[in-house]
Amino acid sequence: MSTLLIERLLCAIPFLGLLCMVQCAPAAYTKRRSTVVYVVRHAEKLDPMDRDSPLSPAGMERAEALADTLARTGVQVIHATTLQRTQQTVAPLAEREGLRPVLLDPGATEELVRLIRSGNEGQVVLVAGHNNTVPTIVRALSGADIGAIPENRYDRLFKVTIAGDAATVEELRYGKPTP
Repeated sequence: MSTLLIERLLCAIPFLGLLCMVQCAPAAYTKRRSTVVYVVRHAEKLDPMDRDSPLSPAGMERAEALADTLARTGVQVIHATTLQRTQQTVAPLAEREGLRPVLLDPGATEELVRLIRSGNEGQVVLVAGHNNTVPTIVRALSGADIGAIPENRYDRLFKVTIAGDAATVEELRYGKPTP
């Protein structure tokens, strides 16, 4: 083999390596673009008859437990409703992470899903809702039916992982158990 041919082959190796990296990058990029959405019902409220009731002491304790549970998940965006109990539920985590919750009307499920799918792609998101909105939110994001959430159940946390057109749902628990 001539020296010139060997030199040309040696020069081609870095180019081939770069070409391989460029071809493999879209697959790696797609994997990283999964969106993870944690959907939680607000913690225990003080007055069940008050539409905008604050959290009870047990609810404040549960809000801290939620922050502890999600501390290492890398939450980047927090959505809550305009009612104070959802805001108080996410407040400990928001303070720890230096985040300001995006507030939406409790019935704005379509707007919430649109924001998550278009504006929060590839991020880790926390959504605080209500026992009558959490199932709707999870269904809208994933297609999965998690069933109704009883009025006395506060310890469930749903992790929705969205990758392209597919989504999975995991039911998690946090804080003190409830029925």
